[in-house]
Amino acid sequence: MSDYSNQDRGALSEYEAYFDGMDASMQQKIALTTAHFPPRGRIADMGSGSGSGTYDLARLYSGLELIGVDINPVTVEYSTDHYQAPNLKFVVGDIADRVFDTESLDGILNSSVLHHVTSFNDFDVGQIRRTLSNQIAQLRTGGVLIIRDFVVPEQADASVFLDLPADDGTADGAIPELSTAALFEVFARDFRSSMNRSSGVPFERSACPRSGFARFRTAMRFVAEFVLRKDYRNHWAPELLEEYTYYSQRDFENSFRSENLRIVVSMPLWNPWIVSNRFRNKFFISTENETRIHYPPTNFLIVGEKIADGEGVSLSRSDEPVDEPRFLDLKFYRHRDSGMIYELAERPNRTIDLLPWFENSDGRLFVLAKKDFPRPIVNALDERNLNRSRFSGYITEPIGAITQDGGATEIIAILEDRAGIEANEIVEIGEANHYFTSPGGIDERVTSHLVRIDRESFDPHPIANYSSFSSSGSVREMDALQVLRASHVGGMFDARLEINIYRLLRRLGRSPGNWIGAAIEPEIQDVGLEVGEDFAIGTNAAFEVAPGTIPKFLDHRRAAFVETDSKRAILAQAELEFIVPKNYSKSTVSAIPFVRTAREILVGIEIRDLPAPQNFTGNSRLACVPAWRLPRIIGHKFEIDGFLRERYPLDFRADVNRIWELGGAYFTSAGITPEIVYPMAVEIRAGSAGASELRFHRLSDIIDRQSELQDAHLLISLNRLDHSLR
Repeated sequence: MSDYSNQDRGALSEYEAYFDGMDASMQQKIALTTAHFPPRGRIADMGSGSGSGTYDLARLYSGLELIGVDINPVTVEYSTDHYQAPNLKFVVGDIADRVFDTESLDGILNSSVLHHVTSFNDFDVGQIRRTLSNQIAQLRTGGVLIIRDFVVPEQADASVFLDLPADDGTADGAIPELSTAALFEVFARDFRSSMNRSSGVPFERSACPRSGFARFRTAMRFVAEFVLRKDYRNHWAPELLEEYTYYSQRDFENSFRSENLRIVVSMPLWNPWIVSNRFRNKFFISTENETRIHYPPTNFLIVGEKIADGEGVSLSRSDEPVDEPRFLDLKFYRHRDSGMIYELAERPNRTIDLLPWFENSDGRLFVLAKKDFPRPIVNALDERNLNRSRFSGYITEPIGAITQDGGATEIIAILEDRAGIEANEIVEIGEANHYFTSPGGIDERVTSHLVRIDRESFDPHPIANYSSFSSSGSVREMDALQVLRASHVGGMFDARLEINIYRLLRRLGRSPGNWIGAAIEPEIQDVGLEVGEDFAIGTNAAFEVAPGTIPKFLDHRRAAFVETDSKRAILAQAELEFIVPKNYSKSTVSAIPFVRTAREILVGIEIRDLPAPQNFTGNSRLACVPAWRLPRIIGHKFEIDGFLRERYPLDFRADVNRIWELGGAYFTSAGITPEIVYPMAVEIRAGSAGASELRFHRLSDIIDRQSELQDAHLLISLNRLDHSLR
């Protein structure tokens, strides 16, 4: 239950109470989508149905004018009668046509509706292109189009085995009574789609090596269509009329880019509740040589921002030859006791992050951040992201700069130059906070400041272009709580923005609201652990410079990156340097260990000696969250669980009970490395933790003293774990 003791701020407390009253599915849907809408403007909710979802958005966002669009006049009349708000109305219209004037909308939401466009037009995928073209024409430049729907799975045409329970119901009879295997045969007989307009689903049934299961051989796309609807037995007939998987992820992306949409994010989604309750151990998919295939996505999210003709829609690596690296340095340090060599990428000068913030008259907390800043290095490698997300290369991040001294005068000048904030609008520059973005490989300690400004709202401010590409984006206001929520469900990707918002909320005594990521439900254990009362980590200077060493772990690269427009014409090209591991993937897993007792949460911390902290503070000791660079053999986020169950006993002499995703993945330092981090919460078996080298502390104590922590991964993990277990 959220604590609102410090949130009696009129409209704000009403907002939080209303949000908390929603079911988890609706909370996640809102967090994924609305974080990308502007705080003010005119938004169309296409295919609004009963109107309840559009009403929820109107209640939550008083600065938005919400218009629900539905083709059914009876539905629109019902919505108008039952859901009323000053900023809400409903209109009759076909979402595939032009319902509104050209360039009159700031945002369009299509939530689980576009598959109706194809399903009820003889499965004509061409209708999607027509619909998108018409909708995008109604968007203003800078407006946002969001689609949340189904997606064609990977290996869609591959022939696979689907193992289904044959003993969880009857072999024939009414739909609700059938076994899952018998239901598949009904599905195969009656389902029609663009893949099989005039006949049933082709399949072969055979004996299954799993007891109580039947085995079916069919195409992966038919498997997805079945498992996504197998639990809708009470609405079986109408659901069977719809083809869910009409577009692949690449189809969506190509359609967006061809229509002058810059993709903010494109990612398949696996709803944690559905995976746990409807997928896991309820069916099994494998190749014909018995290799396990991961679950198909439950949903898909793509967000695109409309840009002007001739602006860039994509940043990608090119194969052009380049000069040798010269900006970043790769340096080497020897641990004096062990002789182990550590490699660090270094760049000149210091990095500063600034987070301007203000509170409006309704009590809403807003932060200013850079939007659409070009970071092509996130696309520097060909390897797929474990969560299958893809990016255009334009990122939302704090207002940052490379500085000389980082003093108040320089901060004021940066904010005036890059955000259009005048010196007389700055109320307070908060004290400095420090964190290492990737202390195992990058010699970078960021200094951050919260900066309070005197504003009620903030119009987008174009940034004077200091990048090598056509634009440096703009500074825009963002709802602070919505940014957090988007981070929890994988819709926001910058670690530093999130760290500073949590710090801002703590400083103001404000609740972050409900956790809406995967539900973390640890068991209560009897614990004989020694709990640390003293949080001191000691001091050490463990490293000495090791010149002339040949790099073995890090690879310092330089590559050409190109910016292209919707016609694939090259607008700009630049050579950039970046750092990647030689023998590992770009993926890191951070995995915070914890134990729940009857009275408290205990968290395990690893104390490490690292050269980056020694370079900045003279002390090589750093309190860290356990983290590993993942081997390239790990190809999907569902494989992280098995990796951690193997590594924890080996590296920390601690056995794992359960593991949860701890919110969405994030970038650590997108200007230097394509590294992407997957945070996990690891429930340790208390009986094994006593022998571990991890130091256990009360979560509440660490949260209160986190200003002493400087590992960015640990700060993210602690705040998310605390948030999820409130």
